[in-house]
Amino acid sequence: MSTEWKSRFARCGSNVTIEPDVHIEHPELFEVDDDVTICRGFIAMGRPRVRLGQGSTLFPRCFVQGSGQLVFHGKVDMYPGGYVSTGGENGIVEVGAGTHFAVACALYGGGGLRIGELVNVAGHVLMATVQHDPRLHEGTPMAKTSESAPITIADDVWIGANASIVPGVNIATGCIVGANAVVTRDTDPYGVYVGIPARRHGDRRPAPAESTQA
Repeated sequence: MSTEWKSRFARCGSNVTIEPDVHIEHPELFEVDDDVTICRGFIAMGRPRVRLGQGSTLFPRCFVQGSGQLVFHGKVDMYPGGYVSTGGENGIVEVGAGTHFAVACALYGGGGLRIGELVNVAGHVLMATVQHDPRLHEGTPMAKTSESAPITIADDVWIGANASIVPGVNIATGCIVGANAVVTRDTDPYGVYVGIPARRHGDRRPAPAESTQA
C-alpha cells in the first residue's frame, strides 16, 4: 500500500492493500482495520463515512457514495461491481462479520440498512430502503418524490440471485430467500420464501446426523 493512503486515512491498520486505480474523494473519512484489501477500480464519491473491519475486501469496481455511514465488521467481502449508497448524513449500511455479497449487488442505506453475520447474498440482489413515492403528488413528477423505511436482515440468511428487498422489511434468522423473489413483508425464522411477492414455501430442512463410526 502506498504511504500516501495510509497518511490520508483517519485510521489505518497493518497489512492493508490498496491496489492502483482507486479513487476516494475524502479518505480522511475512512477507518481501515488490519488485513483489509481495496481492489483496483474502487470509487468513493461524496462524503461517506466508511469503516472497514479486519479482513474485509472490496473487490474490483465497487462503488460507494453518499454522506451516511458504511460499516463492514470483520471479514466482509463485496465482490466486483457492488454498489452502496449510504444516503444522507443519517443513512447507514451496517454489515455483520462473515457476510459476503456476490457480483453487482446494490445496497441503499438512506432509510437504514442493517445486515447480520454470516449472510450469503447472491449476485444482483437489491436491498432498497428508499424508493420513489408512487402516490400522485400534484405538479410533482414521481422522480422527485421519495419515501423510506429501514431493512433489517438477521444472521445466517441466504438471499438468492436477483432477489429484491423493499423498504420496511425484516428478514428473520436463518431464512432462505429464493432467486428472483421480491420480499414485501416480514419473514419468520428459518423459513424458505419464494415468488413475487415472496411467500413462505416451507422450512429449512435439518442436515442429516453425522456418522459416529470410527
